[in-house]
Amino acid sequence: MAEKHHHITRIDIEPTEKYPKRHPTHGWQVRVRREGNRLSKFFADARNGGSDGAMEASLVYRDELLEGLPPPAARPRKAWSNTGVVGLSVRDKEEGEGKTVVQLNWVGSDGKRKGASYSVEKWGLRQALWNGCLRLHEEREAAGKPTEEPHVMFARAQEPFADRIQEEVDAENAEERRIAREAAAEAKFNAPEAKEKREEKAFDDLTRTLFGG
Repeated sequence: MAEKHHHITRIDIEPTEKYPKRHPTHGWQVRVRREGNRLSKFFADARNGGSDGAMEASLVYRDELLEGLPPPAARPRKAWSNTGVVGLSVRDKEEGEGKTVVQLNWVGSDGKRKGASYSVEKWGLRQALWNGCLRLHEEREAAGKPTEEPHVMFARAQEPFADRIQEEVDAENAEERRIAREAAAEAKFNAPEAKEKREEKAFDDLTRTLFGG
């Protein structure tokens, strides 16, 4: 399954407590990076006959896209990491709901390997990465191990996921603008002047109904 879906990510966005009016988004995202260029296209379930149809469309697009691109340059990978920060990775759970987490691993003062994770669904990818970097710094410092400053790790960890983080930021900004517009419209509707005009119009309408004119 993982081999079949390389370069393809499932996107499921629902309203949250923080953003209750967020528009639900469900589909498959194709992402390919070559020579510093990021190529991305989203296939929505609603426009492709459901999840299976969207997945098949994304597979066709990915295969056609990769055929026209040069092979990726070989790059050495650091252990326990796909973020560029040793001990910090973004992982998709293999079983169950398939949700994404930021996974971290460190060696404690007792010499034993320890771990923790932060849900991307709960925190968002950017915040989950920051939580992981901060936790790694604190745990390594407490164990007397060498460690980078959290902001240094955080800056590096975001780079491989720049497209996805930007999508999150754009969605959050759009949601904030929508909430602001609705709040402004509600404030305008409830303004004393607007209320007075509505009352005057209602009185005029009633007068015309009762007495004509």
